[in-house]
Amino acid sequence: MSKKTIDRGVFQERLVLGMFSLLTPLVLLMAWQLAVSFKSIDTLFLPSLTDICSEFVNIAKNGYGGRSLIDHLAASLSRIGIAFIVGSILGIALGLLMGYYKYVNAAFSLITEILRPLPPLAFIPLFILWFGIGEVSKVMIILYSGLLIVMLNTISGVRACPEQKILAGYSLGASDRAIFLNIILPSALPQIMTGVRIALSVDFGILVASELLGGDNGLGFIIQDAGTFFNTKALFVGIFLIGFLGVIFDRLLGMISTKLVHWEGK
Repeated sequence: MSKKTIDRGVFQERLVLGMFSLLTPLVLLMAWQLAVSFKSIDTLFLPSLTDICSEFVNIAKNGYGGRSLIDHLAASLSRIGIAFIVGSILGIALGLLMGYYKYVNAAFSLITEILRPLPPLAFIPLFILWFGIGEVSKVMIILYSGLLIVMLNTISGVRACPEQKILAGYSLGASDRAIFLNIILPSALPQIMTGVRIALSVDFGILVASELLGGDNGLGFIIQDAGTFFNTKALFVGIFLIGFLGVIFDRLLGMISTKLVHWEGK
Protein backbone atom coordinates (compact mmCIF):
# COMPACT_ATOMS: atom_id res chain seq x y z
CA MET A 1 0.00 0.00 0.00
CA SER A 2 1.45 3.35 -1.06
CA LYS A 3 2.10 6.23 1.33
CA LYS A 4 -0.34 8.39 -0.66
CA THR A 5 -3.12 5.85 -0.12
CA ILE A 6 -2.37 5.63 3.60
CA ASP A 7 -2.39 9.44 3.93
CA ARG A 8 -5.72 9.62 2.12
CA GLY A 9 -7.18 6.97 4.43
CA VAL A 10 -5.93 8.84 7.53
CA PHE A 11 -7.44 12.10 6.22
CA GLN A 12 -10.81 10.45 5.54
CA GLU A 13 -10.83 8.87 9.00
CA ARG A 14 -10.06 12.23 10.65
CA LEU A 15 -12.82 13.86 8.60
CA VAL A 16 -15.37 11.26 9.73
CA LEU A 17 -14.26 11.55 13.36
CA GLY A 18 -14.52 15.34 13.13
CA MET A 19 -18.08 15.06 11.83
CA PHE A 20 -19.00 12.71 14.67
CA SER A 21 -17.47 15.09 17.24
CA LEU A 22 -19.74 17.87 15.93
CA LEU A 23 -22.84 15.70 15.70
CA THR A 24 -23.64 15.41 19.42
CA PRO A 25 -23.34 19.18 20.16
CA LEU A 26 -25.48 19.98 17.10
CA VAL A 27 -28.18 17.53 18.20
CA LEU A 28 -28.21 19.00 21.71
CA LEU A 29 -28.41 22.56 20.38
CA MET A 30 -31.28 21.61 18.05
CA ALA A 31 -33.13 19.95 20.95
CA TRP A 32 -32.57 23.09 23.03
CA GLN A 33 -33.94 25.37 20.32
CA LEU A 34 -36.96 23.14 19.68
CA ALA A 35 -37.78 22.86 23.39
CA VAL A 36 -37.80 26.65 23.76
CA SER A 37 -39.69 27.17 20.47
CA PHE A 38 -42.53 24.87 21.58
CA LYS A 39 -42.72 26.67 24.97
CA SER A 40 -41.63 23.56 26.85
CA ILE A 41 -39.22 25.68 28.91
CA ASP A 42 -39.64 29.19 30.26
CA THR A 43 -37.29 31.51 28.36
CA LEU A 44 -36.56 33.36 31.61
CA PHE A 45 -34.58 30.30 32.70
CA LEU A 46 -33.39 29.05 29.31
CA PRO A 47 -33.48 31.54 26.44
CA SER A 48 -33.47 30.37 22.84
CA LEU A 49 -30.23 30.16 20.89
CA THR A 50 -31.44 32.89 18.54
CA ASP A 51 -32.04 35.22 21.50
CA ILE A 52 -28.57 34.45 22.86
CA CYS A 53 -27.03 35.18 19.45
CA SER A 54 -28.95 38.47 19.28
CA GLU A 55 -27.72 39.40 22.76
CA PHE A 56 -24.14 38.58 21.73
CA VAL A 57 -24.45 40.92 18.73
CA ASN A 58 -25.90 43.60 21.00
CA ILE A 59 -23.04 43.25 23.53
CA ALA A 60 -20.48 43.21 20.70
CA LYS A 61 -21.91 46.50 19.38
CA ASN A 62 -22.82 48.33 22.56
CA GLY A 63 -20.73 46.65 25.24
CA TYR A 64 -21.87 45.61 28.70
CA GLY A 65 -21.80 47.48 31.99
CA GLY A 66 -20.30 50.57 30.39
CA ARG A 67 -17.39 48.65 28.82
CA SER A 68 -16.89 47.18 25.38
CA LEU A 69 -16.80 43.45 24.82
CA ILE A 70 -13.15 43.79 23.80
CA ASP A 71 -12.38 45.33 27.21
CA HIS A 72 -14.09 42.43 29.00
CA LEU A 73 -12.25 39.86 26.87
CA ALA A 74 -8.91 41.61 27.31
CA ALA A 75 -9.35 41.78 31.10
CA SER A 76 -10.18 38.08 31.41
CA LEU A 77 -7.49 36.92 28.98
CA SER A 78 -4.81 39.02 30.66
CA ARG A 79 -5.65 37.47 34.05
CA ILE A 80 -5.70 33.98 32.59
CA GLY A 81 -2.50 34.61 30.62
CA ILE A 82 -0.43 35.92 33.53
CA ALA A 83 -1.66 33.25 35.95
CA PHE A 84 -1.26 30.40 33.45
CA ILE A 85 2.24 31.34 32.28
CA VAL A 86 3.63 32.03 35.77
CA GLY A 87 1.85 29.01 37.27
CA SER A 88 3.10 26.69 34.52
CA ILE A 89 6.70 27.88 34.83
CA LEU A 90 6.70 27.53 38.63
CA GLY A 91 4.83 24.22 38.49
CA ILE A 92 7.22 22.68 35.96
CA ALA A 93 10.29 23.96 37.83
CA LEU A 94 9.09 22.68 41.24
CA GLY A 95 7.89 19.42 39.71
CA LEU A 96 11.22 18.72 38.03
CA LEU A 97 13.13 19.50 41.21
CA MET A 98 10.83 17.41 43.42
CA GLY A 99 10.77 14.52 41.00
CA TYR A 100 14.54 14.43 40.47
CA TYR A 101 15.98 15.43 43.86
CA LYS A 102 14.77 13.40 46.82
CA TYR A 103 15.76 16.05 49.36
CA VAL A 104 13.75 18.73 47.55
CA ASN A 105 10.82 16.32 47.43
CA ALA A 106 11.16 15.64 51.15
CA ALA A 107 11.18 19.38 51.86
CA PHE A 108 7.95 20.11 49.93
CA SER A 109 6.02 16.82 49.87
CA LEU A 110 4.13 17.38 53.15
CA ILE A 111 3.10 20.90 52.14
CA THR A 112 1.94 19.59 48.77
CA GLU A 113 -0.11 16.80 50.36
CA ILE A 114 -1.80 19.32 52.67
CA LEU A 115 -2.62 21.77 49.87
CA ARG A 116 -3.69 19.22 47.26
CA PRO A 117 -7.15 18.36 48.68
CA LEU A 118 -7.99 22.00 49.44
CA PRO A 119 -10.24 23.58 46.77
CA PRO A 120 -8.89 26.86 45.34
CA LEU A 121 -12.15 28.65 46.16
CA ALA A 122 -11.47 28.08 49.87
CA PHE A 123 -8.60 30.58 49.60
CA ILE A 124 -10.72 33.43 48.20
CA PRO A 125 -11.41 35.08 51.60
CA LEU A 126 -7.75 34.72 52.55
CA PHE A 127 -6.51 36.18 49.27
CA ILE A 128 -8.88 39.11 49.68
CA LEU A 129 -7.38 39.79 53.11
CA TRP A 130 -3.83 39.48 51.80
CA PHE A 131 -4.09 41.15 48.38
CA GLY A 132 -7.37 43.11 48.45
CA ILE A 133 -10.02 42.86 45.73
CA GLY A 134 -7.83 44.15 42.93
CA GLU A 135 -6.04 42.37 40.10
CA VAL A 136 -3.49 40.62 42.30
CA SER A 137 -6.04 38.53 44.20
CA LYS A 138 -7.79 37.56 40.95
CA VAL A 139 -4.55 36.43 39.32
CA MET A 140 -3.33 34.64 42.46
CA ILE A 141 -6.41 32.44 42.84
CA ILE A 142 -6.13 31.36 39.18
CA LEU A 143 -2.37 30.85 39.49
CA TYR A 144 -2.73 28.67 42.57
CA SER A 145 -5.33 26.50 40.82
CA GLY A 146 -3.10 25.64 37.88
CA LEU A 147 0.28 25.51 39.61
CA LEU A 148 -0.46 22.41 41.69
CA ILE A 149 -1.84 20.52 38.68
CA VAL A 150 1.24 21.21 36.56
CA MET A 151 3.59 20.42 39.44
CA LEU A 152 1.98 17.06 40.28
CA ASN A 153 1.90 15.97 36.63
CA THR A 154 5.54 16.95 36.24
CA ILE A 155 6.53 14.93 39.31
CA SER A 156 4.66 11.90 37.95
CA GLY A 157 6.34 12.32 34.58
CA VAL A 158 9.82 12.42 36.09
CA ARG A 159 9.18 9.38 38.27
CA ALA A 160 7.72 7.43 35.34
CA CYS A 161 11.04 7.53 33.50
CA PRO A 162 12.29 3.92 33.10
CA GLU A 163 15.19 3.25 35.43
CA GLN A 164 16.87 1.11 32.76
CA LYS A 165 17.33 4.15 30.55
CA ILE A 166 18.94 6.12 33.37
CA LEU A 167 21.29 3.25 34.24
CA ALA A 168 22.16 2.82 30.58
CA GLY A 169 23.04 6.51 30.38
CA TYR A 170 25.31 6.27 33.41
CA SER A 171 26.97 3.15 32.04
CA LEU A 172 27.81 5.07 28.86
CA GLY A 173 29.47 7.79 30.91
CA ALA A 174 26.72 10.44 30.74
CA SER A 175 26.74 13.16 33.38
CA ASP A 176 23.81 13.96 35.67
CA ARG A 177 23.03 17.01 33.54
CA ALA A 178 23.07 14.99 30.31
CA ILE A 179 20.84 12.29 31.83
CA PHE A 180 18.37 14.91 33.04
CA LEU A 181 18.21 16.81 29.73
CA ASN A 182 18.33 13.83 27.35
CA ILE A 183 16.53 11.06 29.22
CA ILE A 184 14.41 12.26 32.13
CA LEU A 185 13.04 15.49 30.64
CA PRO A 186 11.96 13.95 27.29
CA SER A 187 10.37 11.06 29.18
CA ALA A 188 8.45 13.44 31.46
CA LEU A 189 7.42 15.88 28.73
CA PRO A 190 4.19 14.09 27.65
CA GLN A 191 2.82 14.19 31.19
CA ILE A 192 4.02 17.77 31.64
CA MET A 193 2.06 18.85 28.57
CA THR A 194 -0.99 16.94 29.79
CA GLY A 195 -0.75 18.77 33.10
CA VAL A 196 -0.42 22.12 31.34
CA ARG A 197 -3.56 21.46 29.27
CA ILE A 198 -5.55 20.37 32.32
CA ALA A 199 -4.32 23.42 34.24
CA LEU A 200 -5.49 25.73 31.46
CA SER A 201 -9.01 24.29 31.52
CA VAL A 202 -9.12 24.59 35.32
CA ASP A 203 -7.86 28.18 35.07
CA PHE A 204 -10.78 29.06 32.81
CA GLY A 205 -13.15 27.43 35.29
CA ILE A 206 -11.72 29.41 38.21
CA LEU A 207 -11.78 32.64 36.16
CA VAL A 208 -15.45 33.25 36.90
CA ALA A 209 -14.96 32.79 40.64
CA SER A 210 -11.91 35.07 40.66
CA GLU A 211 -13.80 37.83 38.87
CA LEU A 212 -16.49 37.75 41.51
CA LEU A 213 -13.95 39.47 43.78
CA GLY A 214 -15.18 42.92 42.86
CA GLY A 215 -14.44 44.88 39.71
CA ASP A 216 -16.49 45.89 36.71
CA ASN A 217 -14.86 44.04 33.84
CA GLY A 218 -14.24 40.53 32.60
CA LEU A 219 -16.43 37.67 31.43
CA GLY A 220 -16.97 36.59 35.03
CA PHE A 221 -18.35 40.05 35.79
CA ILE A 222 -20.81 39.71 32.88
CA ILE A 223 -22.01 36.35 34.21
CA GLN A 224 -22.35 37.62 37.78
CA ASP A 225 -24.08 40.87 36.85
CA ALA A 226 -26.39 39.21 34.33
CA GLY A 227 -27.38 36.58 36.88
CA THR A 228 -28.11 39.25 39.50
CA PHE A 229 -30.57 41.01 37.17
CA PHE A 230 -32.03 37.82 35.64
CA ASN A 231 -30.55 38.66 32.24
CA THR A 232 -30.11 35.02 31.26
CA LYS A 233 -29.33 35.88 27.65
CA ALA A 234 -26.23 37.86 28.63
CA LEU A 235 -25.39 35.21 31.21
CA PHE A 236 -25.28 32.53 28.52
CA VAL A 237 -23.23 34.83 26.29
CA GLY A 238 -20.58 34.98 29.03
CA ILE A 239 -20.72 31.21 29.58
CA PHE A 240 -20.40 30.42 25.87
CA LEU A 241 -17.54 32.88 25.41
CA ILE A 242 -15.53 31.27 28.22
CA GLY A 243 -16.20 27.81 26.81
CA PHE A 244 -15.31 28.93 23.27
CA LEU A 245 -12.05 30.54 24.40
CA GLY A 246 -11.20 27.48 26.46
CA VAL A 247 -11.63 25.19 23.44
CA ILE A 248 -9.53 27.44 21.19
CA PHE A 249 -6.62 27.67 23.61
CA ASP A 250 -6.79 23.96 24.43
CA ARG A 251 -6.57 23.16 20.71
CA LEU A 252 -3.59 25.48 20.38
CA LEU A 253 -1.86 23.76 23.29
CA GLY A 254 -2.73 20.40 21.74
CA MET A 255 -1.02 21.37 18.48
CA ILE A 256 2.02 22.66 20.38
CA SER A 257 2.12 19.41 22.35
CA THR A 258 1.94 17.34 19.16
CA LYS A 259 4.90 19.22 17.69
CA LEU A 260 6.89 19.30 20.93
CA VAL A 261 6.27 15.67 21.93
CA HIS A 262 6.32 14.27 18.40
CA TRP A 263 7.67 10.91 19.57
CA GLU A 264 4.72 10.13 21.85
CA GLY A 265 2.90 6.95 20.81
CA LYS A 266 5.58 6.00 18.28
